[in-house]
Amino acid sequence: MESKYLISVIIPVHNTARYLERCVESVRNQTLKDIEIILVDNLSVDESPQICDNYSVIDERIKVLHLSVAGLSVARNAGIEVASAPYIGFVDSDDYIEPVMYEEMLHAMLNNTARMVYCNYCREYEDGRIEFVYPDEGKTYVRTSKDVQRDMIYEIVSSSACTKLFEKHLFDSCQFPVGAFFEDHATIYRWIGHYDKIVWIDKSYYHYLQHDDSICHTIDAMKRYHFFLAEYPRLEFIKTQTLFMNDELYDAMNLVVDNALRHFNYFLEGGGRQYPEFAKEMKAKIKKWLTLPKEELTPRNYKRIRKIIYFWWLYCRVHSSKRHG
Repeated sequence: MESKYLISVIIPVHNTARYLERCVESVRNQTLKDIEIILVDNLSVDESPQICDNYSVIDERIKVLHLSVAGLSVARNAGIEVASAPYIGFVDSDDYIEPVMYEEMLHAMLNNTARMVYCNYCREYEDGRIEFVYPDEGKTYVRTSKDVQRDMIYEIVSSSACTKLFEKHLFDSCQFPVGAFFEDHATIYRWIGHYDKIVWIDKSYYHYLQHDDSICHTIDAMKRYHFFLAEYPRLEFIKTQTLFMNDELYDAMNLVVDNALRHFNYFLEGGGRQYPEFAKEMKAKIKKWLTLPKEELTPRNYKRIRKIIYFWWLYCRVHSSKRHG
């Protein structure tokens, strides 16, 4: 049956009562009204579940799911299962969006016969300060998936699912990985390979709230481990997908290696030795990089890898004595 909605917006909710109303109101008040709003509460212990239920009473466009398990990926996947519209967007429940976001993104997608569109984000602080990350010239660009993938590897384009509007068919074969942090960093760069044409609107429609409880401000050893796991496969990906050539390939590979090794160090410095099985897993993955031709790695990265593999005890001792905030 054809949906009466054009876009399903999925909002995972977990203990964000303080911010939830502003988030939901920003979606309810979109200039595009044909929007289905799916609130997915996953084991909140604050007032979030009641807020969600109240919204389902006052707005017929809102569906509410109460899950018996917590997790961003679990919540997103559950929302996708019940979504009825042909296009899907995601908003985190402590963030909010500009009123024209989905109308303009859908227009850009349809007008350019594309299957995905993305916009910019800005960082907003609790004292009201807003930090703009991009030029925000308001122009629209049509790009290839490889162009976008290259920019994601260099983190010029955000991997966040929340700044994007997807054709729902993508999720017939793709799901967010359950039990992992940094799920967008691990998946989105791969998924956009399903699209031949992608539209970018150079405008910050998404407000990413910076507060003490957000993931980026509560990064512990386990989250460092998960970031490492999300980053590590990118090296093999850029080699096999021929995204870069010659010097650009060298630079991109070493960017990935450097990111992964940095988070491995932060893992150790943040108490990672209490998780010996994860440290062992990360070490085994790093060891595989010694099979790369030496000329593909910077001298610095090559030395770091050798130290980890051949001077493991000393390396752990040195970095465990440090503390990274």
